[in-house]
Amino acid sequence: GTASVEFEYLTGFSTYFQPPHTVAYQLYVDEGMPSLAALAGSQGYETTAFHPYKSSGWNRPVAYRDLDFDKQMYEEDVTDPQYIRHYISDACDFQTIFQTTQQQVKSFFFNVTMQNHSGYAQGWNNLERTISLPDSLKLADSNAEQYFALARQTDNALRELIGYYSRCDEPTMIVFFGDHQPNLPEDFYNTLLESQRGDLSDAELRQKKMVTPFFIWANYDIEEQANVQISANYLSAYALNALGCSTSGFDQMRLALQQQIPVMNVNGYRLPDGTWYPQSEQPENDLLNDYHNAEYAQIFDAKNRSDEWYTP
Repeated sequence: GTASVEFEYLTGFSTYFQPPHTVAYQLYVDEGMPSLAALAGSQGYETTAFHPYKSSGWNRPVAYRDLDFDKQMYEEDVTDPQYIRHYISDACDFQTIFQTTQQQVKSFFFNVTMQNHSGYAQGWNNLERTISLPDSLKLADSNAEQYFALARQTDNALRELIGYYSRCDEPTMIVFFGDHQPNLPEDFYNTLLESQRGDLSDAELRQKKMVTPFFIWANYDIEEQANVQISANYLSAYALNALGCSTSGFDQMRLALQQQIPVMNVNGYRLPDGTWYPQSEQPENDLLNDYHNAEYAQIFDAKNRSDEWYTP
């Protein structure tokens, strides 16, 4: 659910409270909804959403408009597109970011890359075979080698992205995160994760497939942190706080809840000690209830909410 993770990051709302298999971009986004783009725009930033693929996916043109992006860019807007397999490469994607931000005095740029999208049996066009899996994993799914070769290409492109902004005088922050692990066969994950099973339940093992790395980098000094456990719905508040920006009442509530429930998604939530609770077994938590009410009010109850509370 790439679009659902986008929604969580940009708005601070959680799919935990939404019915399974629904997509917020298609159902819940409305004009005037608070978002990072709206916040940046209110501070004089030019706001751009860029997805180097078809604009038809997940109602993005309408959702990005309602989330207050000034500009939208898709595959057809890429100058001199370069492909790996059938998708715009990350290196080409990042070049587009460079070109766009060069033209903007203050830029908020939201980018959803495409290079590493499934499936992984579509040919090796412009992709070097750099990864060789052990026999056990190759037997589970030999196509997984293509995904790992793609990930290596992303590492190379990421080096260029950070290198470019490290040389810029303008203060710049990059928030980099994934939406989910690759769509590989169940046999592959069972083989890969079996050594980590221990006493984990099937539900807890499934959650491991939702874990991706993230980092926040800046070309100026910020406080260093490591081993942060966090889900996408908290990440915007966390990044604003790391920047030293003013934060809203909604942001402060999320940061407080993240200390109690560091990770949550449509499947359930995890406590700091690692215990997972599916939604059907949700323990009572007053702050979680407040968060639920805040999300409900913003999406469904305009008459009884305080819009000022959602913005700094």
